[in-house]
Amino acid sequence: MQVTEDQTDAQSLSALGAEAVVLLVSRDFDTLADRFGYALAHGREVAEAIEFDFAACLSESEGSADRTGRPVTVKYFQTNDAGLLAAVECIAYVAEGAAILLELVVTGTGAERHVTLEGISPVF
Repeated sequence: MQVTEDQTDAQSLSALGAEAVVLLVSRDFDTLADRFGYALAHGREVAEAIEFDFAACLSESEGSADRTGRPVTVKYFQTNDAGLLAAVECIAYVAEGAAILLELVVTGTGAERHVTLEGISPVF
């Protein structure tokens, strides 16, 4: 999803992370795919790739996730040639008792900025 430069502050990125968590927990894979894309789709249909990887996380999860951590963390990168600006790490607690890590990345060149779902993985 394209964002403006003023939407890359920690508060705005945290809100986008929270939105991604709500979409994942509600299993709204189509909207999640439409809003954020998925860097690890690897040629698969994006919503189906997210759903498949989410199901794989559930099968790997040990359940009874520790809920004491921060649900959304924003980290900024130092200046780099790759155009990586920030990472947003989000923990989604799902009904099955699992915790799923969603990682969003913020990239950009010049004034153009994009937020993309980078990965989904279980939290152990």
